[in-house]
Amino acid sequence: MGTTRDHLRQGTRAIHEQLHHHTSFHELMDETIALPAYLALLGRLHGYHSGLEQALDSAAFPERPQAPKVDYRSRRLLQDLEDLGSSGLGHPDHIAQTEITSYGAYLGVLYVREGSMMGGRALAAKLDHLCGDKASGRSFFQGGHGDGAAWQRLCRALDGLSEPDAQDQALEAALASFQLFDTWMMPRTDFAPFLV
Repeated sequence: MGTTRDHLRQGTRAIHEQLHHHTSFHELMDETIALPAYLALLGRLHGYHSGLEQALDSAAFPERPQAPKVDYRSRRLLQDLEDLGSSGLGHPDHIAQTEITSYGAYLGVLYVREGSMMGGRALAAKLDHLCGDKASGRSFFQGGHGDGAAWQRLCRALDGLSEPDAQDQALEAALASFQLFDTWMMPRTDFAPFLV
C-alpha cells in the first residue's frame, strides 16, 4: 500500500485538484476581490477552521503522546476580520461540524488542514489592493513561523502510521474534510448580518 502520505496523496488527488479551482477563490486569485466578498470569504474560512479545531481538540489519544498538537489558526481569521473593520463572528450556527473517532482520522483531518496552509503565502500576495503593504488583514494566508514545523511533525506522525485500517481511516477523514470544505466555502447569504 505504500506510506500513509502516499495513500493520502493518491486518494485525495482528484478532489484536491478540484478545490484549487473553487469559485470562492477566483476573485482573490485575479486580485479583483472587493472588501465585502473578502470579509465573507474570511467568515466562511473561520467557520470551517473553527469546526476542525473543535473536533481536533475533542479527540484524545493518550496512547499516542507523539500526536501533533493543534495550532488555532481560526484566531488569525478573527484578527484579519477585526483589522478590516468587521463586527466579528462567533455565532454557533456558523461553525462547521465534524467528528473524529480514531487516531487515523485525526491525522487525516490534520493532513488537509496543515496542507492547506502551505500555499497561503501565494494568496496573501494577491491582497495588496485591499491591505496595501501591511500584513494586517491577511495574516491567515501569510501563516506563521511555526507552520513548516507543524507540517514536519504531521509528516513524521503519518510515517509512523503503518496499519492498513488506520491508513484507510486517515484517507476517509481527509476526503470528508475536503468535501466539507467544498460545501462550506460556497457563498452563503446567512453570513451577511455578522460581517457588516
